[in-house]
Amino acid sequence: MAINSTTIATDLVLVMDNGVGASGQALTKARKYGDVKIAAVNDDIYAVAQSISGLQDKSLVAVQRKDTVEIENV
Repeated sequence: MAINSTTIATDLVLVMDNGVGASGQALTKARKYGDVKIAAVNDDIYAVAQSISGLQDKSLVAVQRKDTVEIENV
């Protein structure tokens, strides 16, 4: 049985600092940007994330790349 996987979508997620909760835990807020080119390299995605984060009021905690992969039996 051969399984093929194909990336069908890529999203950029910026995880932003959203303060501190009532019990002292760090709170975050995720901002998702869709329709990223699947072929985009991580260095370029990170550079775009840095540019976008400069426009935000909150500070950047993490940059995430979310790939959606379709798996099929061939």
